[in-house]
Amino acid sequence: MALRAVVLGTAMVIAAGGMSVAQAPTAATFKKTGNADFDDAVGRFIEKTTPKIVGGKPATPDAYPWQVSLVVQTVDASGWAHFCGGSIFNEKWIITAAHCMDQLFPSSFQVIAGTTRIADNSPRLAVARIVIHAAYEKAAPHDSDIALVELQEPLQLGSSAKPVAVLADADEPNVLADGQKLIVTGWGATTESGGVVRDLREVTVPFVTKAVCSDPLSYGSAITDTMICAGLASGGQDSCQGDSGGPLVSTVAPVRLVGVVSWGEGCARPGKYGVYARIAKFKSWIESCTSGGNCPAK
Repeated sequence: MALRAVVLGTAMVIAAGGMSVAQAPTAATFKKTGNADFDDAVGRFIEKTTPKIVGGKPATPDAYPWQVSLVVQTVDASGWAHFCGGSIFNEKWIITAAHCMDQLFPSSFQVIAGTTRIADNSPRLAVARIVIHAAYEKAAPHDSDIALVELQEPLQLGSSAKPVAVLADADEPNVLADGQKLIVTGWGATTESGGVVRDLREVTVPFVTKAVCSDPLSYGSAITDTMICAGLASGGQDSCQGDSGGPLVSTVAPVRLVGVVSWGEGCARPGKYGVYARIAKFKSWIESCTSGGNCPAK
């Protein structure tokens, strides 16, 4: 694959040229990319470990039609190939986390959409471009953890594959109130350090204010204005490894994307909430990038 990196406004864009055929990775041939989620997925495939949402339940089919799976291109077994999640913004663009795209190229991975079960025969979509927000980790670790993936061909939208609306700044006070219920979905581990699952899972978590999440016993000064937190103080319900890049959505109608799974200390530990990219801060950036304009950083 021919690749080129260009600067579009204030975002780094990696574009793909022609497709190439790659062989399945082995312990002898695989060279780590430096992307932890991607490398972990390849490692599970090589070691043939059992193919990560803690305290959740299986998602109802078609209840979260915006959810997609990002899979390692060279791993045919999709259960092992899954390394991050994402959300459909429109028929050509996927919203995910910047850390999921770090060190990767469009040829590194593919997208599975329109299903709640990752099957080995699930149709895969090729990637044209990766757009990583220019402010990613410049102000602080995990800051501005947002990225976009452009597909080579448009998605066939329908009941099982639909876009999700993005929360606007003006609507945050109504949707992100202390204790307000939110839903996170993904194919991540059901226990910390556990293997990924094939069936999409969901968990309901309450929104946590920045003041609470910034408590010295939680994350202190690590929480920036581009992040939000959700989870139980007692732990037990959270996003986990493999859920990265996936959606956190509102339960207040209409459903809107409010966060992107970003980071946390462990999975579902007491006082260690899940941390998400604060999507309202990037709404104009997303709209500009996906409409052919520049990608201004906030």
